[in-house]
Amino acid sequence: MNRARRLPLPFVGAALLLALVCAGCRSGAGHGKAAVRGTPPVNPPGGSGKLAGTGVTWQWEAPSPASVGMPAADDRNVTFTYGHQHLVLLDGDGKLVWDVARLGLRDVAPRLTPDLLLAATDDGLAAFRRTDGAKVWDTPLQGRPNTPVVAGGLVVTSTWEGELVGVDLAAGTVAWRLPLGGSALGPPAADGTTVVATWQESHGQSAGAVAADASTGHRRWAVALPPGGISAPAITPGGSVVAIAGDLAAHALDLVTGQERWRTPVDGAGSPEVPPVAVGSNLVLTAHRNGGLDLLDAATGRRTWQVSTDGAAVRGGPIVGPTGTFAFPLDDGRMVMAGPDRATEFRPAPNRISGLAVGPGGLLVAATRGSKFNDIQATPVW
Repeated sequence: MNRARRLPLPFVGAALLLALVCAGCRSGAGHGKAAVRGTPPVNPPGGSGKLAGTGVTWQWEAPSPASVGMPAADDRNVTFTYGHQHLVLLDGDGKLVWDVARLGLRDVAPRLTPDLLLAATDDGLAAFRRTDGAKVWDTPLQGRPNTPVVAGGLVVTSTWEGELVGVDLAAGTVAWRLPLGGSALGPPAADGTTVVATWQESHGQSAGAVAADASTGHRRWAVALPPGGISAPAITPGGSVVAIAGDLAAHALDLVTGQERWRTPVDGAGSPEVPPVAVGSNLVLTAHRNGGLDLLDAATGRRTWQVSTDGAAVRGGPIVGPTGTFAFPLDDGRMVMAGPDRATEFRPAPNRISGLAVGPGGLLVAATRGSKFNDIQATPVW
């Protein structure tokens, strides 16, 4: 199947081309039966279209009514799941490299390594060969994992059941488990040797952050954070762990000791699937549940820039574009485009946005969900 197409920029508003839908698996049983769908109008009610105000470089549609999960990308490929049972790899032009079927794939972002794609399943992790999608290993973890990180020669994930788990990257065997104080609903962060996860107890009575040695799972420190909404963590180049907590503040913890370095009030609590992101070597961009962004000095917590919105942010964190623009999905289907050196823009999307990624060549990649027709689009317009 090849559902991708390059759209000539003068004609992006034209009707979508016919495309083939693949339900097959390239890694074993071969291609499944293909189906053809007619050409829907651009931006039909609740349907597929293009990001408003953009020139779409390429667009890939999922078979109706499947939603597209959070995307991930690097300088070569874009990857995502759809329908909770397909994992897809596209090249930099949006053309299909492979599409493999595995029942029970979670819709969180996969993790790309030079040789593998690592995907979260309903009860564990699975690894697929990057070249052809062949399954390398499939490991049950007795938990619902988040997007994993790679550190210390292992794949490390946090789970909704309240654990950090390290899995051997080559063999897929479980190397260690570390209990947290409660559910981890967002991904961990790592710097290569240390992995950090945030958690909150299911009744919202307590929350915190835990750091572990990525190779051994040995707990290095555990720190309580105010409950009521905890974001996933980010690690800055300067060695701070940054997360937004339920006291409506961003907290920076020392990566080595866990000691708090600074606390900066913001206008909302954290959301587990909305982690901060390091911006260069000296800044960190935080996003809170009420849809606002704060650009903070990573060393001191001093606010250098801020934008507020009338939306909500519950899924998908902000990303930083090649020109320094920040893109951030709101839960009502809009995408905030903002930054210290540009005017703030609220860009409507065809459907609700699952997540964003910076794709090959610096393209802005957006995936959509929750409608009859869902897709993933790439645009150069930041």
